[in-house]
Amino acid sequence: MFQLVYELLDWFLQIVVDIFFREVSIRGSFNFPSSGPTIVVIAPHANQYLDAAISVLSAKVVSNRQVFMIEAASSYRNSWMSLWSKWSGAIPVERPQDLLAPKDGIIRFANYPTDQLTIVGENTHFLRDCGPKGLIGLPNKAGNVKIAQIVSDTKLVLASKMKKQAGIELLLKGTTYMFAPRIDNSQLFEKVFDALKEGTCIGIAPEGGSHDRPELLEFKPGVALMALGAVAKYSDINVTIVPCGLNYFHPHKFRSRAVVEYGTPIVVGQERVQSYKNDSRKAVSDLMAEITAAMNLVTTQAPDYETLQVIQAVRRLYSYGRFHRPPLPVVVEMNRNLLIGYKEFKDDPKVIHLRDSVLDYNHKLRTFGLKDHQLEDASLNKLQTFQLLIKRVCLLLFYGVLSLPGTILFSPIFITCSVMSKKKQKIALSKSVVKINATDVLASWKVLIALFFAPVCYFIYSVTSVLLIIHYELLPDTTRSFSGKILIFCVSWAVLVCTTYSAFKMGEVGMDIYKSILPLVLFLSPFSQQLVKLKEERKNLSIEVTELINELGPKVFKKFNETFIDDLKEQVEQEEEEIRSNSRSRSTSRSRSASRSRSSSKLRLIQNSGSLHNPTPSLSRTSSNYSGFSNFDGSDDHGKLPDFSHVSIFSDQLQMPDSETSATSSFENISSFNEALSTGVETSSLTEKIKKAVIQRNLESESQEK
Repeated sequence: MFQLVYELLDWFLQIVVDIFFREVSIRGSFNFPSSGPTIVVIAPHANQYLDAAISVLSAKVVSNRQVFMIEAASSYRNSWMSLWSKWSGAIPVERPQDLLAPKDGIIRFANYPTDQLTIVGENTHFLRDCGPKGLIGLPNKAGNVKIAQIVSDTKLVLASKMKKQAGIELLLKGTTYMFAPRIDNSQLFEKVFDALKEGTCIGIAPEGGSHDRPELLEFKPGVALMALGAVAKYSDINVTIVPCGLNYFHPHKFRSRAVVEYGTPIVVGQERVQSYKNDSRKAVSDLMAEITAAMNLVTTQAPDYETLQVIQAVRRLYSYGRFHRPPLPVVVEMNRNLLIGYKEFKDDPKVIHLRDSVLDYNHKLRTFGLKDHQLEDASLNKLQTFQLLIKRVCLLLFYGVLSLPGTILFSPIFITCSVMSKKKQKIALSKSVVKINATDVLASWKVLIALFFAPVCYFIYSVTSVLLIIHYELLPDTTRSFSGKILIFCVSWAVLVCTTYSAFKMGEVGMDIYKSILPLVLFLSPFSQQLVKLKEERKNLSIEVTELINELGPKVFKKFNETFIDDLKEQVEQEEEEIRSNSRSRSTSRSRSASRSRSSSKLRLIQNSGSLHNPTPSLSRTSSNYSGFSNFDGSDDHGKLPDFSHVSIFSDQLQMPDSETSATSSFENISSFNEALSTGVETSSLTEKIKKAVIQRNLESESQEK
């Protein structure tokens, strides 16, 4: 029964993802284990609910395994998501910020700046309303901090200093406050340990909530504690941690693209158990450092959006050689490598000059309302341009007429999705300080709203068609019986679905044509000479970019050469063919014994995690980065295992320091693995890895059949 539910859910998610995204590519599929206890670490968390959908589907494609996601309990309780979360076997985890509630009184610093930890209150009831290790939250996202000790109803001591200036100013003049109790995650960890023992595949986004920042947020150590705790509890298992990078191109936009990249897995075996038992803090810290370094290799991070825009422009300007544009996974790889090179040579005068030139070029493009590829593809022959303009205007009218019926019928859905998703964006932005514009919630809410309103529109239109046919007696013989009316209703529904699909496909082609018309008009306008100069500037800039990359590339990557991009493209294409071949093979000859085994494992997970669906209000957490260790005396952690009731699975940071933190640290982390990339040590090729992975899976499949 559960297997059927998962198959239906995967099929439905596939339809949703195929409709919203134009292309989703997978890279590093050979790194995903076909069986055994597995934790998939997902980052960046840039697309809220769709991140989980893409992660689950990608794992299904490359390994035919079901991934059970760990998600925020607030999403699990959400009326829009509750049903999907339960059907997918998601594991809910409470976050303190979701439990913040206003309390009585005004709080302020007792003696700032001499004492930055003691808080006094007016008309407060700290003994009744608050508790040790609970979370104090300030209004307007001014910050939060944990409580170390409650002295009386009007006095308490904070666990750490307030980081944000806005929070300090509020506490100086007096402010209202909110409180969230501590969260006990010990039960959750035990359920996860048992699930991993059964060979389950669990997915987690260690950043916590979704965000739209250009760099990764700080990871919480829950994923390391899950892996180490499981192998410590069960001596007969090893846990495989698979880094999964989600690389989006305009994630909030309809028909955008994405690349899912799996990195080299980290195997947590019994050899780590003794060090974990001797010094759990160090063992967790070391494993988190490995996970962070591995995630840096499958994600694209920049210190700020301006740098990211420069890198993307440089990648477009680079001359690729014998092919016009690279595949999507190659684009992601190039962006990542360019960021590594930029970090290494950002103070080089040539790089500084190139950055300024690219920024100026981008500014000129925005002035004309053009994209780089539109300028690159534009023809300087005015007669040819005019002929192409006439042709595309005619095509636009043709596709516009074809998509018009569906566009009119379903315009209420388009408008509703746009309006409601923007409202959700404002709400999300008001509740978070890590989000920049909260664009990470737009795509998910567009999909959720469309999933609700599309069937409503189908139903209304189908009922209307039945009533009209009856009223005008268009099919009198059919409408006399109830079954005939049901038949007309079903046929109307099917016609509407076909109309939607045709409008969707025609509209997509028509929109591409529409976007291509502006450059043609501009090249026929009085601005044509300026555009000719800009095109020439692009040509010179492309030469400069290509020469500089070819000069500095070998200094960063020892294997960099003229065929580097060609080789990478060939590897990507070969892997894509392997994925398609494996998918066809699984669909035609799936092992029944493997299905029974997976079904049994998933059933046990659902049974074991049943209590997690109703999170208990007895709560417990700490504020330290590696929380769960804060209950130690601080002098000797050896021989002490973490108290899982205090461990943070998701980030509880509602404030960020006013100075640069995660952006700088994430970007600087590139140097930690840059040396490994530049050593030039020969490793087995991608082709050989794919072959070995395919052979291994075939052997496993044969053994299961026997």
